[in-house]
Order: sequence, then structure tokens, then C-alpha cells
Amino acid sequence: VRRGQKTGAFLDQRENRALVRTLAEGRAEALNCFSYTGGFSVAAALGGSKHVVSIDVDREATELARENFRANGLDAADHAFASEDVFELLAKYKKQGRRFDLVVCDPPAFAKSQKAVDAAVAGYASLNRAALAVLAPGGLLVTASCSARVSAEQFFEAVKEAAFKSRVELQLVAERYQPADHPVSPQFREGRYLKCFYFRRVS
Repeated sequence: VRRGQKTGAFLDQRENRALVRTLAEGRAEALNCFSYTGGFSVAAALGGSKHVVSIDVDREATELARENFRANGLDAADHAFASEDVFELLAKYKKQGRRFDLVVCDPPAFAKSQKAVDAAVAGYASLNRAALAVLAPGGLLVTASCSARVSAEQFFEAVKEAAFKSRVELQLVAERYQPADHPVSPQFREGRYLKCFYFRRVS
């Protein structure tokens, strides 16, 4: 609580973790980018993914993710935990030809100010392009943004650009936002900060 990002639980993502758990069935190889304490990783493993790779540059967070696996009755030894830069490891996986049936991208906010929005949108496009490079045909991409200043439309366009440049055809499976206990004022639309899209790779 004192050194990490909030509590590490991120309750606003609980409904998305529950959906990932449901959709993970039959998706043997899963990858969680920016895994932090491993919420989505645990969800995927509990849902049926046999091998989950959790990536986060923070070594302490990676150890917390291991603990969360054990706390949920999962053998951490059956899974992988990498304390590395997400972009660098994705590039390595692409070079190796490694593919995953489920890829989750839930990074920290890319835009801390209005001036950073354009760079953030470009960053989301770059991240999702890297993620698509390791997503197997028929696989599921779960991609989220918690940048309040980046609208849902801008985030969607960033993913669409990534798919176009990757020559990948996607289908939008679900579009989710923050849960009901995180209400939004009509006078402050930026309060609808959380966007999470689920895409199936068609080809």
C-alpha cells in the first residue's frame, strides 16, 4: 500500500478479470503484459489457461504475482514470470515466432496531461501492434486504457491502426468500461477513464 500503485487490487477491473476467466477456457497459452500483481494472470489460469506468462518490469510486483497464484491454489511453477520491459520482450517473442491464444494489455496510464494525448495514442497503437504480432489466429486480445484524457474513440482508433499496419483482421467481441460503483458525471466525461476492448484475431 505504501510503495506500490494503490493496493494493487484495481477493483475497477474486477468485471473484466471475471470475463477473462470465462473466456480463457480452451486458450492454453496466455500472456499478460504489465501484469503487476497478476490479477488478469490468475483469472486466465483459473479459467483454464495451462501456461500464463506475466510480464512486468517491477520485480517486487512479479513476486506479488507469484504469491497471488499460490493464494488462489495455483502452482506458480506451472507458469512464467518475467521482470522485463514489455516492448522488448514482445519484440523477442515475435523474433522467436512465439504465439499466444490470449494476450492481455493493461498498461499504466500513458497520458498524464492533455499535452501527452497524441503521444499516448501513438503509444497504444505501438503496444497493440506488438501484441498482435504474438497473438495466434483465433486468439483473443484484451486491451485496456486507463488514461482519462484518451477517449474511447481515440483508443479504438489506435487499436484499429495497429491491426491495419499488422495486416490483421479483428472482430470486436466486447466493449467494457468501469463498473457501476465508479459513476461518471455528465459534466466531467473524462471520468469515464477505463476502456477495455476484447478482439478476436480472425486472420
